[in-house]
Amino acid sequence: MNKEDSLRLSGYISQKIINESPTINYSSTELEKEKKKYSEEQLKKLTEEGLYNGDFETFFVVKKFCDKLKIWDYADDEYLRKLFGNAKCHRKESFYSDPYLKNIKVPTVNYGNILLLNACYGKGEFFQYDMPKLSEDIVVPKLGFFNSRVFFPSVYEGEMPWVSVIPSEINSMQIDVDKAFGRCLVLGLGLGYYPYVISLSDKVKSITIVEISEKIITLFEKYILPQFEHKDKIKIIHADAVEFMKTVQRDEYDYCYADIWEGQVDGAELYTKIKPHEKRLPYTRFAYWIEDEIKWYLE
Repeated sequence: MNKEDSLRLSGYISQKIINESPTINYSSTELEKEKKKYSEEQLKKLTEEGLYNGDFETFFVVKKFCDKLKIWDYADDEYLRKLFGNAKCHRKESFYSDPYLKNIKVPTVNYGNILLLNACYGKGEFFQYDMPKLSEDIVVPKLGFFNSRVFFPSVYEGEMPWVSVIPSEINSMQIDVDKAFGRCLVLGLGLGYYPYVISLSDKVKSITIVEISEKIITLFEKYILPQFEHKDKIKIIHADAVEFMKTVQRDEYDYCYADIWEGQVDGAELYTKIKPHEKRLPYTRFAYWIEDEIKWYLE
């Protein structure tokens, strides 16, 4: 299987996850019963093949997922090794230990076409817990599922989820959390996950957030910002981030984080509009959500 074929198959899997929320229903009794069917020799062979990493629950559920989507018909051994190797069973306790999820609670609120609520993943419901490595020779999705039902803050625009505090959101931002320092400029608000986690750092003195949606700002200021331990660090500006960047002065901010796109496709155009400001603002360190993926798309 070449890279193009792997991208095609991974795209198929991603669309299935987005459109159908494939879920593997199983019980602890079924899991134990299934595990007894495998001998130590069989598990050793699966380990050598790269399909088993010692966590039988992950192996069992991902195997059922591959059965459900008939992935065996399209994938070769190398693709399957990477798919199983990257798959992960998530635990509720670990997920809820995230500082935002531990301390920020949201009500269910309708505001025009915007809905703030607690959405959920059911037990065995598949999602992608992080961005795939598009630079690799074989590209596979990072499959994840929870072994129990979990809830998380989410914003829907109409019937479509717009932003949620889920593993993919948390993991894809983590690389840029520790970079924040001094006077920070954050382009894009969402549910305020990134501003919240960097506000906890002693290195961060102030956070200016630029958001184009007045409705999102209203919901955030009324229901989420009051729960911030360091809300005194936060300032919100209602503006278009691309236009706002034209007004930023050379020594106004120490750090800028841009997150005003949904993915690498729509992000490419916006990224190329913000990136040139790095030369104009040499005293500001820049970081961008999923920058590697956007660069890959542009190239």
